[in-house]
Amino acid sequence: MDIRRLSLWEGRYATYMSNDVFSAVIEDQGDVTLEITSRTLSGARINALSLPYFRATGSGVMSDENGEWWQNRQSLYQGGGSYFTFPGKEGDHISSIDTYWTLRRYGTEEEHGGVWKLSEMKSREEGNRYKLEKVDMLLPGQPVLYSAVRITNTGDEPLSGSVAWHSMLSSPLLETGSMIGSNARYYTAYSMSRRESGINRFLPGTVFDELKHAPLLRGGNADAGFVPPPTGTYDYLIGKIPEKDHLGWLSLNNPKCQLLYFMFTPHDTDENAILFPNADITENYLGRMDAPWALFDGATPEVMALTFGFNTGPKGTRNVSIAPGETKMVYVGNAFSSYDNPRLSLGFFSTELTDDGVVFKRTKSWAFMPLDHRFSAIKAQCQRLFSESEDQ
Repeated sequence: MDIRRLSLWEGRYATYMSNDVFSAVIEDQGDVTLEITSRTLSGARINALSLPYFRATGSGVMSDENGEWWQNRQSLYQGGGSYFTFPGKEGDHISSIDTYWTLRRYGTEEEHGGVWKLSEMKSREEGNRYKLEKVDMLLPGQPVLYSAVRITNTGDEPLSGSVAWHSMLSSPLLETGSMIGSNARYYTAYSMSRRESGINRFLPGTVFDELKHAPLLRGGNADAGFVPPPTGTYDYLIGKIPEKDHLGWLSLNNPKCQLLYFMFTPHDTDENAILFPNADITENYLGRMDAPWALFDGATPEVMALTFGFNTGPKGTRNVSIAPGETKMVYVGNAFSSYDNPRLSLGFFSTELTDDGVVFKRTKSWAFMPLDHRFSAIKAQCQRLFSESEDQ
């Protein structure tokens, strides 16, 4: 196990965390995870996350001499990686991803021998006062980055907003023939917003039961769970996570490299937690023609990526309310590893949770990923850290 600080670019720092099978790099700026890394069967280290060509290395878009190129959208200045957003992405208020986070503590967890870090950010903006405390953890032998965020309303009035967590994936994990899976149901495709330029592949506003039966804009159906050759399209899909399920999850299976990405969130945790009712999938198959996705508005798209996420409502909605002084918790895990069963290259039909992980099944074939789907270790660490901070 290893945890240490890194100096990436001038004025921008990060924390490196690793065990024997997995590593992560989390930057202080926006507390964005830049790397979630595992090894292929042939030994190469691969970062599952996308760091698009336009992702900047300066201190912020407002002070960047080329700031106008990002069209004053600070979230795109920090684009890519895996990130938590609260209270929204409107761009005209302080949010979790356009703010520098302060690393408070990091160390080794005694019970399991894992490593952890605690970081925080505060908004003192009038009408938008809150504090976020984020714990990230790696456990021995598990290819998972566990993350938990405690949200506290430090203002005098109820704080409304939306909560989301997204992970943007790209090649070499993402390629033609990769397969997308989820336990969500009742998917809906959304049309692009006024700020986005591109072409939809799927028919907006139509509800469908399975990814493989997604209605096309031009008629007929297609499998939205199969990554096609570049289509020049951009689609945003939201699916409902069944309330009875223990987890909400999304997966990307690369059959050529035998790599599996698994993003998950608890769906039956304590009453103090915010549960995500929705899973979302953004399929950008060279379909964004607005800057900075293209060099200029209407130009050739430069980015092919797949973004997984969990959210409390569609873009732009404010559907979570936190009372003054109230505290809420959010939990998400991002797992990434290779598997040695070639039959899973044809895809898996089901998942089964065990005491110490999750099994991906295809008839009589299976692959096992060790993980703590109950989030018990990080919950215990959060309780220790937050209890200590309240006592000080």
